Amino acid sequence: MKVSRVEAFAVRAAQEGQYWGAQAWSAASDASQARRRFIYSDRVETVLVRLETSDGVVGWGESKAPVGAVVTAKLVEELLTPIVLGTRVDEITLTWDRMYTGMRVRGHDAGFWLEALSGVDIALWDAWARTLNQPLHTLIGGRYRESVPVYASGIPAGLGVQAAHERALQYRERGFRATKVAIGNDPRQDVAVVEAVRDVFDEVYADAAGTYDLPQALAVGRELTQLRVGFFEMPIAPEYVDGYATLAAKLDIPLALDSLPNRYRAMEFLKRGALHVLQPDVCRAGGITELMRIAQLADSFGAQATPHVSIGSAVHFAASLQCAAAIPNFTVMEHWAGVNPLGEPIAADHLDPVQGVRVVPHAPGLGITVDETAVRHLSH
Repeated sequence: MKVSRVEAFAVRAAQEGQYWGAQAWSAASDASQARRRFIYSDRVETVLVRLETSDGVVGWGESKAPVGAVVTAKLVEELLTPIVLGTRVDEITLTWDRMYTGMRVRGHDAGFWLEALSGVDIALWDAWARTLNQPLHTLIGGRYRESVPVYASGIPAGLGVQAAHERALQYRERGFRATKVAIGNDPRQDVAVVEAVRDVFDEVYADAAGTYDLPQALAVGRELTQLRVGFFEMPIAPEYVDGYATLAAKLDIPLALDSLPNRYRAMEFLKRGALHVLQPDVCRAGGITELMRIAQLADSFGAQATPHVSIGSAVHFAASLQCAAAIPNFTVMEHWAGVNPLGEPIAADHLDPVQGVRVVPHAPGLGITVDETAVRHLSH
């Protein structure tokens, strides 16, 4: 029952159209906007981790790598694998500490290291649950719910009022009951687009990806409050904790943040009363082990927790669903509504939401069957 093999696959696939995040916050050519633009790939990229035990059980994990997937895969292969090989599959927290501590002296408590670690951690949980022939959520607290409500992400405000309204109608026709709008470029247009989407959905959320300054976030936040938006995600740069505390004190709308790489960073916000909805990403924030710690920490402060699910493979979606099922202080989860070339193509039993709900599977482990041949074909 020890880890006998670990492999990392940097996979990529062409996507249909441009990812909504790239449409909203892609790299800038204008230097004045350089602080408000981020790097995106023109394909769907990620790193899948295959872990095998001495008993022949295989577990799968995913390290979030929308860009630079080869870098993340190398971290898994060259630095994390030597730590994990030979460890017991039923000592996941101990193995997590060994992996995390490996780069603590260098200050690597976020970014590529935590993302690489996340994939190994998820694979360990999948393998352990499959060894016990149990669905993964039973090992991390049990099933609080049989199904998980999800909202469709996302609708870029840059589409304009009419196009955004039409996109919202399309999502509603697909059965979604809620959606999220990507804002952060033009406060006036952003609010107008959210209002147009709000005409279609009773539940609407807004994500600025940290692109506003504090005065802009205050002004937009007040408008979103009037529109009864569910939460205001990453209104300003995530490094500005005191700014979040200021916003939380002056706005009535709940503040949310997905850029939480570990429980220590989450604690900084919670102690200041600066967040109401914590959105750790299971493939970025230290895997299942650390995500559940963050969720428990949030619960201790009366805050909600929900896995962040943007772009990624079926493994990402499955791991997030397992966590959502086991989080007591959960309300709703994100779901990338685009066509995912790393969804069913690598796991035929990866199911899309029906009427805005994802059913929690009873199958062992992550609840999906990864097609190893497909993964190897897509890797580079």
